[in-house]
Amino acid sequence: MQSEKPETSPVPIWRCRNRECRAWIREELAASPSPECPMCKGSMIRGIKHLPKLIKKHKAVRKKDEADQWLHEI
Repeated sequence: MQSEKPETSPVPIWRCRNRECRAWIREELAASPSPECPMCKGSMIRGIKHLPKLIKKHKAVRKKDEADQWLHEI
């Protein structure tokens, strides 16, 4: 039985300069334009990683009467 590999695309990332540290983050999720490594606090450099596409989930919208009921209970 063969498992299907997810479709990937090139994604800009930041990766730690320290070769012993394997930390990396997606560029779009970085806290600043030049982030520090969240693991070792070292400097990071830009790179590309082929990753599965992110699936953006939408939050369910509550029905108005449920939200009103919740507010009245407070």
